[in-house]
Formats: sequence, C-alpha cells, structure tokens
Amino acid sequence: MPAPQARGGLPPGATRRVLEYVETHLSEKIDLAVLAGVAGFSVFHFAREFKQTAGVTPHFYLLQKRVQRAKEMLTRTDLSLSEIALAAGFADQSHLARHFRRIVGSTPREFRWSRR
Repeated sequence: MPAPQARGGLPPGATRRVLEYVETHLSEKIDLAVLAGVAGFSVFHFAREFKQTAGVTPHFYLLQKRVQRAKEMLTRTDLSLSEIALAAGFADQSHLARHFRRIVGSTPREFRWSRR
C-alpha cells in the first residue's frame, strides 16, 4: 500500500519559485503580497499554505534566511556589523542583533569572535 499523500501546502513549483525569489531578493524589502503573487495565491491562502509547507510563517522564514546570510558574512568577511545588517536585509544593526540573538542565541559580535 502506498504511503498516504500529504494534503495541503504549496505545490512544488510554487515553493521553488518562492524560495528562489527570497534567495535572490533577500537584501531587499520583501512584502507578503509579492511572495503570494510569485506563488500565484491570495495573501491569506499563501500564508496558510506556506506555513504548512515550511513549518514556519513566511515572516519567520525570511528572518531565518537573513540571519543565515548574516552568519555566512560574519564568518567570511570583515565587513562591519552595520554593513552586514543592510546586506542581509535588516533595517539596521540593532534589527540584526535582536533577531540574531533570538535565533542563534548569541550576538553577531560574539558569533564572529567565536569563529575566529
């Protein structure tokens, strides 16, 4: 007997388009309505289906991806924290620090020094 099919969530093609869009535009302001348009869904339906597919809300997914990019930049570059914050799509250094600490458990500066 075949495994039961999961119901709901974004179709694979829509998921791929949304994830590629996020990756390409991560340093920019990304609006939920734009992501819904990329997927071909209404905003409400997209948010619900995205969470079912990814396990987190679109907003939290964006924060995770931005923190991940900041971690890579902290490890590989000598850019200032404010430059990294802007390049990763955060409004400013304090916005980066607040979300970085919440997701990673340390500040960006502590993370950078622990990797040296």
